[in-house]
Amino acid sequence: MAACLALCAAIQIPCLAIGAAQPGFSGQRAVPASPLLDRARKLIQAGDPQAALTLLQQIDVSGPDAGEIHTLKGICFAMTAKPIESTAEFDQAIALRPHDAPIYLSAGLAAASFDNLDRAIAMLSKALRLDPVLPGVRYNYALVLARDARYADSERQADLELASKARRTESPVELWKLKARDAYYQKKWQDAIDSYQKVLVLQPNWAEAYAAIGEALYSLNRFPESQAALRKAVALDPQNGAAHTILGKLYQDDGNQDAAIPQFETAIRLNPNDREAVYRLFRIDSSKGDAANAARLQKQLQGLLAGNLAQSNNEAKATVLNGEGIALEKKGDFAAALDDYDRAAKIDVTNIVFPRNAALLLCKMGKAEEAIPRLRDILSLDPDDAETLQILAVANELASGRAANRRSLPAPQSSR
Repeated sequence: MAACLALCAAIQIPCLAIGAAQPGFSGQRAVPASPLLDRARKLIQAGDPQAALTLLQQIDVSGPDAGEIHTLKGICFAMTAKPIESTAEFDQAIALRPHDAPIYLSAGLAAASFDNLDRAIAMLSKALRLDPVLPGVRYNYALVLARDARYADSERQADLELASKARRTESPVELWKLKARDAYYQKKWQDAIDSYQKVLVLQPNWAEAYAAIGEALYSLNRFPESQAALRKAVALDPQNGAAHTILGKLYQDDGNQDAAIPQFETAIRLNPNDREAVYRLFRIDSSKGDAANAARLQKQLQGLLAGNLAQSNNEAKATVLNGEGIALEKKGDFAAALDDYDRAAKIDVTNIVFPRNAALLLCKMGKAEEAIPRLRDILSLDPDDAETLQILAVANELASGRAANRRSLPAPQSSR
């Protein structure tokens, strides 16, 4: 299933944070800094880094303010999109004041603004070690970890920040948003639901939360609750194509084709490259005998498959993942095999072999209740698939507590 949310796009390091005077840059010394330095700080805070840089370049960098001058120059260059110059200034500031946590914080924020995540993480982790209660440091460190797809590490930092009683610059709602997104990307569905619900207490009409909760509930086979959350999501944000796709799947799985059609049509209008929505609508139109629309959608799907080299590579990757899953299953590593089957199914949505292998493995793992909805979803696409019907019959017996002949389950299939 395609993820409901483009969460990485929402996790950003605001440039304003770089331009703002950090602790250690102002109000720190008993003796006021030079008037030029004071004016430069105010210009940065006002969002005029070029004017600030002009002033800073007039100040002698051999005096006691040299570290701060280099830091402020680094901030100015970051705000004007000059990464090489910014890095050089911050390196000079660090050489002069190697134990000044705010310098590392600003250097990390600057690096993050250029998507230099390795440097950003190194700088922010150093700032955190030097001053764990420096306002903004742990939160920004967690943000950058999330941008680097290190969601478990990011979540740990968010938990520490939520538990901290230290003064912080960000609101609790932003911390819960970060924790919710980290849990979402780790597929910790119940944790994601719990965290997003905490956000909704503080921000009741946040569409992302309802969309993510809806997908999490779908993944937990809690379909009526999922449907309610997704309906709320699309009511708040009608442009969320992925939420429309999942809603369509829920209606289709319930046998309500008429309700599924407008959801898939909306999803395709919002995202013409949504192959799953195109494929599912094609199957519905084919089953209803709508030859004209089925032919149009089939042509659209073929165009998506043939016209995208990266997608072709992804389909090959899906086949490889499925094969690796079969090998892992034979070795008895069921959890890893299931993950590979699921990943393959998300990459190639037109190949029912991959989700069928996942459902088949769930039956072997004694999780027939989880397998049944997946099998019904496959049958909503291909009602006559003999192997799926065979697996479903065994799964129904297992789920009802009746003895079932597990030997009648087919072997996992490599591809079709």
